Amino acid sequence: MGKRPLSGQVYDSLKSAIVGGRLPAAAKLTETGVARTLGVSPTPVREALRRLAAEGLVEIAPWRGVTVRQLSDKDVVETYQCREALEGFACRLAAKRMDAEGIRQLRRLLEASARARTAAAVVEVNSRIHNLIFGCAGNDKLRVMLGQLREMIMEDRALSADSRLRRQAIHAEHVAIVAALERQDADAAERAMRRHVRNGFAYRLRFKAPARIVRETSFSP
Repeated sequence: MGKRPLSGQVYDSLKSAIVGGRLPAAAKLTETGVARTLGVSPTPVREALRRLAAEGLVEIAPWRGVTVRQLSDKDVVETYQCREALEGFACRLAAKRMDAEGIRQLRRLLEASARARTAAAVVEVNSRIHNLIFGCAGNDKLRVMLGQLREMIMEDRALSADSRLRRQAIHAEHVAIVAALERQDADAAERAMRRHVRNGFAYRLRFKAPARIVRETSFSP
């Protein structure tokens, strides 16, 4: 299963399945069942379930075992609020550190994004754009926090990649971000990234949440 600790790999696998809907709300999980499915011992499963419980993705109740928790509208809103703040700040930091080679790499990725024809290709290239920016920010703690939101970020990208119009809008948003980074304009870079996240959230709401959430959602200016 790779070089990461087994508990981390089990955690990643379960979290991806929960956020992606492959493990639906109210599904029952057992240490032995998960261990058998993933081919590991119960110990890393137990550790992974504790992490998931701490994040509110599962509930562990005496005598009732482990149950997948329904992600509420509030959970989704709070996740995107965190994304806006964290990704915006990462872009601000990157604007102060991005060198000419980093800009060249981003330009090449923009070209690849414009040429991409499949949803999978779009997701892959766009993820590389964001990862390059986050890496250039030079803040390891920030990358860890963004990593905790990875599954919902990837779900957002997969949903957006299915729409030709949204793909075109994403490309334009990325062009604006890269232009601000090239100018080393930290304020503009942060604004552009925040706008990008908000637009992704607005697109998600059209498919994943009731109109009430649209009315009640408030992001920072």
